[in-house]
Amino acid sequence: MGVYVNILRAGYQENHIVLRESMFKAGEGEVVLISGPSGSGKSTLILAITGILKHVLGGFVEGVVDLNGLNPLEPTGFEEIPREVSVLLQDPERQLVFPTPLDEVVVSLESLGSPRSTAFEKARGILSQIGLGGKENRHVEELSSGERRRLTLALLEIGDPRVIILDEPSANLDPRGVSLIRERVRDWKKQGKTVIIVEHKIQYFTDLADTMYTLRSRKLVEDAVRDDLYVNLPECRNNPAGASELVLELRGDIGYRDYTVLRDVDFKVYRGEIVAIIGPNGSGKTTLLKTIAGLTPILNGEITTSVKKLFYAPQNPDLVFVSWSVKREVKNIVKKTGLTVEELVNMFPWLSNALDQSPFLLSHGQRRLLELLIALAHGGDLLLLDEPTTGLDPSLYHSVLRELKNTRNKGRSIVVATHDPRLVLEVDRVYKVENGFLREVDKCRVVEEMIRETGV
Repeated sequence: MGVYVNILRAGYQENHIVLRESMFKAGEGEVVLISGPSGSGKSTLILAITGILKHVLGGFVEGVVDLNGLNPLEPTGFEEIPREVSVLLQDPERQLVFPTPLDEVVVSLESLGSPRSTAFEKARGILSQIGLGGKENRHVEELSSGERRRLTLALLEIGDPRVIILDEPSANLDPRGVSLIRERVRDWKKQGKTVIIVEHKIQYFTDLADTMYTLRSRKLVEDAVRDDLYVNLPECRNNPAGASELVLELRGDIGYRDYTVLRDVDFKVYRGEIVAIIGPNGSGKTTLLKTIAGLTPILNGEITTSVKKLFYAPQNPDLVFVSWSVKREVKNIVKKTGLTVEELVNMFPWLSNALDQSPFLLSHGQRRLLELLIALAHGGDLLLLDEPTTGLDPSLYHSVLRELKNTRNKGRSIVVATHDPRLVLEVDRVYKVENGFLREVDKCRVVEEMIRETGV
């Protein structure tokens, strides 16, 4: 048993083929690792092999798919897929239904036959194991994106599936979260499960993969490249402190009415610098950005700033789109920047094939970059970016990095909340959130810590 896939043609409309001549297989206890540029069709591949593309989205899939003896392309096989297959979607928000983590896990347990009398105790144990102990009854909207990712990981295993499919599993996870999922993949291999991983940061999983593929020109190609994620990182250098105008200062306690997230905060931003905020999932990074943006009132203290206009770009890029057309979003950007549509497309060639699409149907990486372009166009003197590099392929990552540096060089200031050590290397100063407090830290030292904690 295991997985066998041989897709001849697949897509959302007959006249537009997204995948062709794509074949792979994996036995019990084997891991397949799939990479490819943003927008190349990796998520569509997952939708195709689970039957969702054909039976739910009205697309077409021609070929053979066998998932542990089930054929998801046939109606009867598709109905049985939840019994054998669990899928982690790229965006946790699209996979969570109930208001609290406890509700999510309890309902999943009950749907698989656990009696209500024991489901709550089991659920609390599961949530504790993934680092959500004490947050069982928090509304999922109060969880960080990384915590929501951990929750979906927990839901993944409840039915003891034989086939596990992961779409960008490292996205929004802190280094310890990456280490946790690597441990889970090891365990699944030992248990004889078949694991399919779609990931941009492939080096997190290359040592665990049995076969690797890259999606190029709509076709899967077997790939043996296993470069180290951190081999090509630039040398870390702490930037010398220079005299500059203080544009923002926050002093005091931040959080929500019923609890304090961070105490005795002393946070400063100077003109023309990039400041990173790092720390574990759920530690308060997003709360700090929202407080600076004025979306969450400061509990005790004050914020002083000379900034007249700022822009907050949240973890979910869909929240900043105001149009159902990429072309209209681009036109709004053009109005603010003075660029032409042609100049913008020349800077970001992938836009040429996306102008007539809805921004909500772009790949996660493309939506993330479009969000950044909107932020740069509307942001004024201060940009607040929450996880700006998640879901980006190497090309899009370097595009984002280039735009951030150009923005800094124009005298604008940027604050980024991030788990990405590559990005932390490029910033001017770093603050770390830990155990309810925020402190400025040595950049080079924390990058080493972040890499070490991933377990790679």
